[in-house]
Amino acid sequence: MNPGTWGAWGHARRAGLCTKYSFVYSVRMTKSRILSAAKAVHESAGFEGLTIRRVAQRAGLSPMALYRHFKNKDELLNALMQDGISAWEAIVRGIRARDPVKWLEALMEAYLDFALKQPHRFDAAFFLPAPAARRFPDDFAAGRSPAIALAMARIDQAKADGRFRDEPTLGIAVALAAYGQGFVSMQRARRFASDKQFKALYRAAQRQFLDSLKPSGKSE
Repeated sequence: MNPGTWGAWGHARRAGLCTKYSFVYSVRMTKSRILSAAKAVHESAGFEGLTIRRVAQRAGLSPMALYRHFKNKDELLNALMQDGISAWEAIVRGIRARDPVKWLEALMEAYLDFALKQPHRFDAAFFLPAPAARRFPDDFAAGRSPAIALAMARIDQAKADGRFRDEPTLGIAVALAAYGQGFVSMQRARRFASDKQFKALYRAAQRQFLDSLKPSGKSE
């Protein structure tokens, strides 16, 4: 192959690679735009108003163009749910308390903060009926929830230190999550007179639950 042929081949190869990467970049950008549009529609219209047509319109696409990236509404719900879960898991990984009980207290405070400061992301993570949402008990027992797995490690540590009774670790972790989620669902339904009352009752219930796990006659 002469030098001119090599040069032409190399140019064509580079052009092909550029076209390939440009296509991949374009697909990722479009999916990101659709997800941003879906979040905006969810924030303004709620789950009931989250339709393919509305999301496509918000993203500046036709419904058919949106279907090239998300096959159906279920895939879109899964993406929204995963975005919320990823945000929550990043928060959980950032908790630095070394004491296991203090870590669990910080976890529930972070949960409260997430619910109040990022309500739509929180709701997408924990309330959206996404088909891919993790289910009790198998997904949690298998470690498919990093946040629950981290909580279970602290519960096991507290049990090993004699600070919690020897109850099933997964049951404790799920009960702790259920306490928090139950209070947030009541807050979303406006069952509290104020956010101040909600936060006070939430924190009191979490403290009471953690205290109930201590061995009889033990206090800290």
